[in-house]
Amino acid sequence: MQKFWFSLGPQRTKIAAGAGLLAVALAVLAMWAPQALHRDNPLLATPVLALEALQAKNLYFNGAARPWLLKQRPDLLTEADHSDSSERTRSFAQAVLNSKLFRQLDRRYEHFDALLLTGDPSQYQPLLDHLLNTKDWTLRYVDSTSLVFRRNAGKKWSLPDLDPVRARFAGAPAGERAIFLAQTGAKLVAVREMEAAKILLDEALRLDDSLPDAWAGLAAYHTAKGDWREALTEVNRALSLDGEFLPALSTKTLLLYGSKQYSAAYELSSRLASRFPDDPNILFYHAKIAHEAHAYKAEIPVLLKLIELAEAGDRPLSGYRIYLGQAYAKVGDAGRAIDQFMLALDDPDLTDEERSLVMDNIVRIKKKAAAQ
Repeated sequence: MQKFWFSLGPQRTKIAAGAGLLAVALAVLAMWAPQALHRDNPLLATPVLALEALQAKNLYFNGAARPWLLKQRPDLLTEADHSDSSERTRSFAQAVLNSKLFRQLDRRYEHFDALLLTGDPSQYQPLLDHLLNTKDWTLRYVDSTSLVFRRNAGKKWSLPDLDPVRARFAGAPAGERAIFLAQTGAKLVAVREMEAAKILLDEALRLDDSLPDAWAGLAAYHTAKGDWREALTEVNRALSLDGEFLPALSTKTLLLYGSKQYSAAYELSSRLASRFPDDPNILFYHAKIAHEAHAYKAEIPVLLKLIELAEAGDRPLSGYRIYLGQAYAKVGDAGRAIDQFMLALDDPDLTDEERSLVMDNIVRIKKKAAAQ
């Protein structure tokens, strides 16, 4: 079962809100700037630098990396990796959300020696957190598009390791160098390399203090550290430069949410969801914010969309069903609420505690309906 943000009791308890919404802010930051501003520079828009340096005998990679590996480094792939429908291809894509599955794959394929994670950190945040919290994987490479981990590699990545990559931008315009630094800084926030992240983000601003990417990255940095006042100043600076800059909008959504300004947060979250209607991470947090803003009727179609996306991607969905049941209960639709809870109970991966709490919800709804 995929873990989410609420308890299953009568009152939903908020947990880890900042970390999750920060992942969305970093994701939008990562997806927006290089593609939107410098589509003609492959060093910024594609993982070409990471792939040039990558060596591995047994490679794990996320779904976003696969098309680039097929195009640029097929020598690193197995025969099964070339098939869109192979079990290996499907399970590799799913494992970024399920560290238990990743460990199963690691054993099945006789232990990976390197991991390549490309694209938006929010798309692989569960696996990234697992890697950062265990001692058998070491961060060895970072750039504006990608991260590389190696098993038991000893020396961890440090800022001087970026020098050969930075050298590739030596002749680039200042704006492109600033973009590279800002995007790499955002990646470093995602992997908790906060000191290095701050150095790069500050350097990006020295190159171009009118770059909303850098101000948004700095806001994400201060948000991760809990410096909310500084983060709000920086995110407003980014929005003063570009009022529709999506990374800044996502970070400000988090800041409004954290200060319990739920209605204002919901307004910004709605704008993000309309721009990314099929992104499960953004929809996930939009549903969360809708609930806190008591916009239960708006929460329901978002959860239905998340269930649709999860079914299409063969991902766990019982968590979504539980929250959908709670949303139906909030609008007084007892029948649909119980239907969703019963579907959730079909998941064999529910823990005993989760199963008990779902049953408590069903009993509570039935008692309330009988008393009416």
